Formats: sequence, C-alpha cells, structure tokens
Amino acid sequence: MSYAVHITATAELDLEKAYDHIDNIFKNHQAAESLLDEASKQIGALATMPEKFALVDDPILKSWGIRFTMIKNYHAFYTVSKEKEQVTVLRILYAKRNWIYILKKSSAIV
Repeated sequence: MSYAVHITATAELDLEKAYDHIDNIFKNHQAAESLLDEASKQIGALATMPEKFALVDDPILKSWGIRFTMIKNYHAFYTVSKEKEQVTVLRILYAKRNWIYILKKSSAIV
C-alpha cells in the first residue's frame, strides 16, 4: 500500500528558510542543495513506510500521533492517517530548536 504524502505550507516554508539560511548565511550552496535532496528522499520514503519512525516522546504530541524522521540536522514532523491513506508533514525544524514548544503552539497542528 502506498500513502499519499502531503506537505503543509508551513513545512514547505520551514524547508525554504532552512535552505536560505544554509545558502545565504553559511554561504554553503552544496549543503543547502544536499538538505533538499535528503528531505525529498526521507519524505518520499514515508509513502511506503509511514509508521517506520516512532511517535515523539512528549505525551501531548504523542497523543496527537506526531512522528518524526531526521533530515540531516532537522526533524520532519508528520502524522499518519490510515483512513485517508495519507501522511501529512506538519513542520521541518532544526533539531536543536525547542520543537516541542513550537509544535504545541503551531496552528498547523490544531
């Protein structure tokens, strides 16, 4: 079974900001492109194995069914709907940010 993968506008913006930061601030175009390639690979793989990755450890986020996969120094947070056969990527955040707080306050989750 293959799931449809939907990336929210917020997650797309997160990835664009990460790319711009690496490309413009760090002046590392190759690393920025590598991030996009890895994101495409990891997110695309969710279509065939959406429950491969564990739920997050936070009890509230876990109750919302939020999982994550690593994309270089970033986490891609997503949910799985078996009924709709869909994976929804909610956010793509730098791993060292306070992502628990960000996800709990995110309008993409509520």
